[in-house]
Amino acid sequence: MARIDWAVVCESAFFDRDDRLCLIGISRTLSVATLPCTLRQATLVARLTDIAPVDEVAVVVGMVSPSGYHGARPGTGHVAINMAGEYVLASLRDIPLMEPGIHRFQVKLRGQPAVTVDVPVWPTDPSVSVHAQ
Repeated sequence: MARIDWAVVCESAFFDRDDRLCLIGISRTLSVATLPCTLRQATLVARLTDIAPVDEVAVVVGMVSPSGYHGARPGTGHVAINMAGEYVLASLRDIPLMEPGIHRFQVKLRGQPAVTVDVPVWPTDPSVSVHAQ
């Protein structure tokens, strides 16, 4: 049965002409001018292992804010999921960032626990309280 080996959040991901996965701008922290704001584009990339030719892979991705708001839900038009060999590339667009703190980007295969990438979001404007959660 397929499983997720690792996952990252980045600005963009693509395969070059030599079929190499290229990740641009891996996000460990997001500094934003003010909150609330909108994250225009991010890509959640996951590598799958133990894929059998008969596996039907069902992937779900999303983002959960510190207060529990679920953004980037499938079916909203803000998420596009593509499978490329053993990789899942999920394009996330126009994601609302409403509050400072740890935002959890999640990828999940059917019947398995979600793999989470925690990305702190902090405003660069010192007048925004980073303790409001």
